[in-house]
Amino acid sequence: MSLLITDAGIAASIEAEALGVNYKITHIGIGLDGYVPTADQTQLKNEVAREALSRGLTPAIGRLHFEAVFAGNTSFDGKEIGYFLEDGTLFAVDSRDGEIMSLKRSNTIITESFELNLAGSSIKNITVELMGAPYATEELAGIAKITTIDKMNSDDDETIVTPKKLKDNTATDDDIDTESNEPKFIQLPQLWRGIQKFVLDKLWLPLAELIYPVGCPIPYPAAEAPSKFIAYIGQSFDKTVFTKLAERFPSGVMPDMRKNYIRGLGEGETPLSIKGQSVQALGFSHTLSAVYQKTTQIRSTSPSSTSTGDVTYNVPDDNWSSTTPTGRSIPYTRGVRIRNQSANSIINGNGVITGTGVETNPNSVRWLYITRAA
Repeated sequence: MSLLITDAGIAASIEAEALGVNYKITHIGIGLDGYVPTADQTQLKNEVAREALSRGLTPAIGRLHFEAVFAGNTSFDGKEIGYFLEDGTLFAVDSRDGEIMSLKRSNTIITESFELNLAGSSIKNITVELMGAPYATEELAGIAKITTIDKMNSDDDETIVTPKKLKDNTATDDDIDTESNEPKFIQLPQLWRGIQKFVLDKLWLPLAELIYPVGCPIPYPAAEAPSKFIAYIGQSFDKTVFTKLAERFPSGVMPDMRKNYIRGLGEGETPLSIKGQSVQALGFSHTLSAVYQKTTQIRSTSPSSTSTGDVTYNVPDDNWSSTTPTGRSIPYTRGVRIRNQSANSIINGNGVITGTGVETNPNSVRWLYITRAA
């Protein structure tokens, strides 16, 4: 190291000791020439920038530490550094025969740190004084160092974060989608994306599939299915989008549950098969017991019949017998006349049930059947 205390610096130290005062280093100068310093120097050979100290302290007896901030459009390859007292005296100079010791480009800001070790010399009464802006604190405005990426998640409370470093250390959509383990900050859009991906898609939807699988019909009290649901109205759906529905309904067509009921699958029956409307044969018999004879007369009233006749069924107790007038036949039965001989009464009936609608339905409430669209 070629740092040299100048004759003017030594003289200032002697004077300060004689006066009982301290002289203070307050500024740092940067020059462009490289050489071996001499004690008789009073200025830098090619000075291009001089700034007040932004930070200074005495870490130990005889050791001086200080920093200066160089900003603006100035650009330099610094090969000489001068340490100036508050009255402008060049106290010390450092140059290393052409070695670049400080580098700055236009429109950049650099903070240079400097050390002076006077412990082995006779120099006394030289201290450091801040003439520029101090370092910023929570109570005091000033300058501050820019943090590095590795300190973004540290306990460092002295450096500041730039927007670019904050952006570089903030999670992106890709970080969320790839489940990155990088310790990054997260913004609200990525938070909602993470909730959608991990809470809904990976947790809730699989749980919902276990509780009530896609394809199971849900009665819904409206004419149209809500968002993310699909109605059972016989329509086609995109099997590439709704893959779970495609597993249940490979044809790509929803069953039509309008005006249909759901019934449990019987032995040997095919799931989703349709059974048309039908009426089962009643298949029951009736036994009569009586202490007197009854006669039932069934009269043919066919429009094609030109004559009528009675077929008499005699019912003594539970034994049936019948007699038919000679030459009479009954193509089919249109009317029934029942005569109770012992009571001398006639009951007329008709074997047709007259309906009030076009369908056979029990009492019911209409719902729209829907299922999750997935």
